[in-house]
Amino acid sequence: MSEIVLFDWGDTVMRVFPEYEGPMAGWPQVEAVPGVAEALQVLRPRYRLVLATNAAESGAALVREALRRVGLEERFEAVFTARELGARKPAPAFFQAVLARLGCAPREVAMVGDEYRVDVAGAKAAGLRAVWFNPAARSCPEAHPLYDAEVQAMADLPVALDNLRLPDWDESMALLAGQDAPPGVLEHSKAVAAVAYRLAFRLRELGERVDPLLAHRGGLLHDLDKITSRRLNQTHGRLGAQVLRQKGYPEELATIVERHLMFTLLDPARRPTTWEEKLVHYADKIVEGDTVVSVAERFEALRQRYPEHAEEFVRCLPAVLELEAEIRGRLGWPRNQLFPSSPGTQMNADERR
Repeated sequence: MSEIVLFDWGDTVMRVFPEYEGPMAGWPQVEAVPGVAEALQVLRPRYRLVLATNAAESGAALVREALRRVGLEERFEAVFTARELGARKPAPAFFQAVLARLGCAPREVAMVGDEYRVDVAGAKAAGLRAVWFNPAARSCPEAHPLYDAEVQAMADLPVALDNLRLPDWDESMALLAGQDAPPGVLEHSKAVAAVAYRLAFRLRELGERVDPLLAHRGGLLHDLDKITSRRLNQTHGRLGAQVLRQKGYPEELATIVERHLMFTLLDPARRPTTWEEKLVHYADKIVEGDTVVSVAERFEALRQRYPEHAEEFVRCLPAVLELEAEIRGRLGWPRNQLFPSSPGTQMNADERR
């Protein structure tokens, strides 16, 4: 549970006007980002609020003067600037210096910022939680999103901070390692997660209610119990869901893991129903190893690997193709095109990372 919230300054708390030069405190016009004053008012009784900025021309005093002009100066108990810390985001030294001055551990702090590589990736590299303020609804610049939550409006920030419940990348990797996931399973899971995230993002662009981050983490953990379920002679998917529930992760995540199995499509009580469940299920059916393939190619590979289930695969194929038609139909993608905008059928190294 985060106890301290670090805020970036420019375009997170206060608008940046490119036409003005020099310290913001002296600009003829200053404005708070819409909704930030209300969000800070809600958050202040629950968290310690701190501002941490790469400002080089303004020290803490000038930053506070700019905040005072929009009535936000008293909301922050501390202000840290790159000018005084001697380091800039995303360098770990910046965050380490802030943590040292606050006297807290990384997991007690959540960073909120609009620049993905600077605020989000930098904070995560230092072990903090991170909320990406993304008002333009931009796509994550990496195949695997590192943020713990995303908000497009400051009004949504209090709820997001109170619900940082999904495992992050490091937690997910630790969960997979704890279940003895071998390299092949890890690479497959990463590829499924990347595909599910991209599909979810594009559906969200089309107006669907879908959480790309939940789809990503579901894809990353869909084969959580691949090895242990075999060793313990338990049902694959159910054991993984049980592990996630026992650790207190969201039920939505556990259900994705539980419903990704091909045969659940034939069971009305277990078939995927939410977009996140459907996308992970489908991504798993077009990723062979770490390569995007057609459903037919994936089924042939599975049939050769598990000949004892060949008849069941035949029964499931129409349901998988129906799911494919639903997803691709909503996206407007032709069925014979493997994965639009992909550099080929093989995901590149950055997408698997």
